[in-house]
Amino acid sequence: MAVDKSSDKTARDQVDESYRFDVLILDAEYKQSLASARSLGKAGLRVALGVSSSEYEPGTPLPAFLSRYSARNTVLPSYAGDGAEYAAAVLAFVRENPVPVVLPTGDASISALVPHRKELAELGATLAVAPDSVLEIANDKDRTLEIARELGIAQPKSMRIDAVGDLDAVMAEFEFPFVLKPTISWTGQAADRIFPVEVIDKAEALEATQRFLEAGAAVLAQQWASGRREGVSLFIDHGEILATCGHVAYRTSPVLGGASVMRESITPPADIHTAAVRLAGAVGMEGPCEVEFRRDAQGKPLLMEINARLAGTIENAIRSGVDFPLMLWQWAAGKPITRFDSYRVGVRTRWLRGDMRWLRDNWRASGRPDTVSRPRALWIFGSEFTRTRYYDYFDRHDLRPAMAELRSMTAATLTSRDQR
Repeated sequence: MAVDKSSDKTARDQVDESYRFDVLILDAEYKQSLASARSLGKAGLRVALGVSSSEYEPGTPLPAFLSRYSARNTVLPSYAGDGAEYAAAVLAFVRENPVPVVLPTGDASISALVPHRKELAELGATLAVAPDSVLEIANDKDRTLEIARELGIAQPKSMRIDAVGDLDAVMAEFEFPFVLKPTISWTGQAADRIFPVEVIDKAEALEATQRFLEAGAAVLAQQWASGRREGVSLFIDHGEILATCGHVAYRTSPVLGGASVMRESITPPADIHTAAVRLAGAVGMEGPCEVEFRRDAQGKPLLMEINARLAGTIENAIRSGVDFPLMLWQWAAGKPITRFDSYRVGVRTRWLRGDMRWLRDNWRASGRPDTVSRPRALWIFGSEFTRTRYYDYFDRHDLRPAMAELRSMTAATLTSRDQR
């Protein structure tokens, strides 16, 4: 059931006081987890934060752990491999600290916990992610594109690579540069999320293909689209869209298509909004999702992927007036869900450390696809300080995470200089 924003009770009024915490947010190393903690904490909820030991370096401040909105921080076993120890630790936490909602924001933790939905439910906790049937499609780019083809949604020219020997057929069909990406972003074998890369010759294509296959993922070869990156975030409950927020990502790190480091809220153009709604409906999406597109040289939008979770751009949606984390908590907790029928456009949010990485990577790879000249890169980076008001990690009511992020930026800069 959705409720109008103007008549909604505060989240604090909706909670059951028998729980020790109102939500356990995992993947505390991610920006979207900090944004969620702040959103729910400001709503009056008791927040606990967790992180995989593989993503946490003792002695190095984790920004989210320093937030005033975190009532409890916990370091969990690594989720690498089959994630069994990680899942067991989450279950133990819920058993010892009753909590109605467990909210993972990363692919690895979702993969580790989905098989344990029933066990969490028996402990009184709901795993705040889309249904298994949706995740099976959304987490597999090959299956996502297959459904998109059936719907007539435009996508990049693609070919699947299951073995290194398939590369010859791909190179016969594609002109360089083209893109290689894993069909799944998390396999459990690689230490980190696997990002797509552009390749400009056979040697690069061979190296990337071998690396992805060794990580346990099949590979997609796709045409390179040179236009701007646009996305549509939706919140869906029983097939009804309760919120929409569009954005354009001006820069990403890695340069080709990693996390967005500079984005702006927009009214989603009709072509991508229609496609996003149709795709989400076809896969049976429930809860939040983000559908990403990139336009080709002629301006035609091509589907990139659908993320069935809170994405890294969630800070921009919150700043624009759409509180996806609050909606997700309400949805998972079985409470009335706040509807957001409008939001502000033109809101720019920036991840400064990520933008510094973009500048560094652009400098090193100048002349390759998706890069600009070095003088233009410096101008773009510097001029952004006069255009952008909101920065990831910075909240004047919660300054300690921003200070930790600043220290990390400084340390990374000094290390980079030492390695010259």
